[in-house]
Amino acid sequence: MSEYQYFEFQAIDRPLTTDEMAELRRWSSRADITPTRFCNEYRWGDFKGNPQRWMERYFDAFLHVANWGTHWLMLRLPVELMSLRDVDDYLLGDGLQAWQTDEHLLLSFRSDTEEPDWEEGGGWLSSLLGVRPSLLRCDRRSLYLGWLAGAWVGYWAGDADETAAEPPVPPGLGELDATHRAFAQFLRIPDDLVAVAAESSAPLQASGVGMADIARWVAARSSAEKDALLTELILGGQPHRLAVLQREIERELNPVDPAGGSHARRTLGELIARANSMTRERQAREAAARAAEQARAQAEAAAARRRYLAGLRGREEALWRKVDDLIGNRQASTYKEAVDRLRDLCDLAVADGALDDFSARIRQLRAAHSRKPALIRRLDEAGLAGIDTASEDLGQTRSGA
Repeated sequence: MSEYQYFEFQAIDRPLTTDEMAELRRWSSRADITPTRFCNEYRWGDFKGNPQRWMERYFDAFLHVANWGTHWLMLRLPVELMSLRDVDDYLLGDGLQAWQTDEHLLLSFRSDTEEPDWEEGGGWLSSLLGVRPSLLRCDRRSLYLGWLAGAWVGYWAGDADETAAEPPVPPGLGELDATHRAFAQFLRIPDDLVAVAAESSAPLQASGVGMADIARWVAARSSAEKDALLTELILGGQPHRLAVLQREIERELNPVDPAGGSHARRTLGELIARANSMTRERQAREAAARAAEQARAQAEAAAARRRYLAGLRGREEALWRKVDDLIGNRQASTYKEAVDRLRDLCDLAVADGALDDFSARIRQLRAAHSRKPALIRRLDEAGLAGIDTASEDLGQTRSGA
């Protein structure tokens, strides 16, 4: 199998400078490089940069997809909004990893499989970028999903501690938006496992802080404090400073537990066992639904066949003459039509208890055309090889009677 790799970096909070773009160009002559993006596909060779270092220096999001099974997403967040202590409970070596610089928290989500399907990476990052602003709003669903993905991989690899407790369960796992559904898909987390995790997840709650609350908060600030805040927002050069201020106001006016008051923590073994049980129940329901649909379709087909045959009753001799005419043309297409008409005659004979007469005429027809091997072969394939009353069950099966 040929190799395929896709690498994409996105700069969100600050565009790249001309010098930075020139520096990145030295690493690749073919990459698409703009002030906000570095993107390249490899069908031979390999990426020569260091994704972790590039994320620390230049970018806020990174995606890597490889056809040997790698799905890798990294996000960079301002440390004022999220730090290592905020994510420590969710870290797991095979799933979610994190490290911190002076200014940023770096999150690395990864999924690897030994049974990959060929897929290209274009479009993935745009569907996953919404995870970052959710994290900036203190939404921890992606952190839990990152832990869950790593735990699932560890379980199947046989090196997971099934007695380990899950991390705090954030609100909203039972109502994932399109971004978080894509994220769970990217990390290859089974739907049933996500559903089990959601059983202990509280509903999402909208912020209790409204415009009137913020207006009162602003009115309570001194003129000097308001001037300083406005000056910092306009001239500070930190695009995330407004989000930091909003977070501070919300925490002051309406303190909320990020875990949403989740239930007692379950063990990984309990989660897996419950998910496996849910999968078996779902598969049983789906199998029953498929069987019912198949039975319904078969019943409809049998009823339609009976109606069709009823329309032919009384026209048997005309059908035999039609068969003779079709065979006389000595063409593959007319042989096929002749056999179809003979099947109709067989089913009519079964339904009317006249299979002996039909079998006699089939034997006569075969004898008369024994030197037409293509026709004889088609008759044999259709089960019209000298039918007698002992083979009546075949006709009944075909007629649906």
